[in-house]
Amino acid sequence: MKNKLLHFFKTKGYYTVLAAAVLTVGVIGLLSYRASQKELAETPITEESKDVEKVEENVTDDRKETESDDKKEPVSDGQSAPSVEKLEYTAPLKGEIIGHYSPDQPVYSYTLKDWRVHNGIDIAAKAGTEVSNVAEGMVERAGVDDLLGNLVVIRHTDGKISRYASLDKITVSEGQVVEKGASIGTVGTSMLLECGEAAHLHYELWSEEKPSDPTFLFESAK
Repeated sequence: MKNKLLHFFKTKGYYTVLAAAVLTVGVIGLLSYRASQKELAETPITEESKDVEKVEENVTDDRKETESDDKKEPVSDGQSAPSVEKLEYTAPLKGEIIGHYSPDQPVYSYTLKDWRVHNGIDIAAKAGTEVSNVAEGMVERAGVDDLLGNLVVIRHTDGKISRYASLDKITVSEGQVVEKGASIGTVGTSMLLECGEAAHLHYELWSEEKPSDPTFLFESAK
């Protein structure tokens, strides 16, 4: 029996002692942890800890105030944004509308014998009838156009553009400032696209690089 015990300790005794030591250390650590937790739970709340809670309560959240300040409208410096000048237009002459504004639906051309869109209106008038400027502006073009004949183009102070085509005489020059009602030329038959028709003024009104209906200018021009 003694020889068996000696043999056991020689072969497996080391591992047994090692396991016992690890178990002992674990038990001691667990007991120490429980003791520290119990001591912490029994520790009374001091005045210092209460002061910390009071400080936290006194801290205000100013994020809402910051957000509201960011959303405030900027203070005006007394200067208002510049506004586009609103002009009052007048008809360039009196006469019957013989060609209506039709930029989308083709209309019949008696000169070309086909159907095509019409970006302006045609106002019947005797050749030589004076044509007046519809609103204050500057002459951008005054001369002969291959299709529109004798042509005057005026950019008005509100940005819109008038095109007076099929003129006989032109009485303004490029770069000239022209007042509303001032003469810019006379009615003729110089427009190649409409030269087979009676004498008339072909008038177009453009806004933001697109044609617009100028019929309202001629409600009293009959």
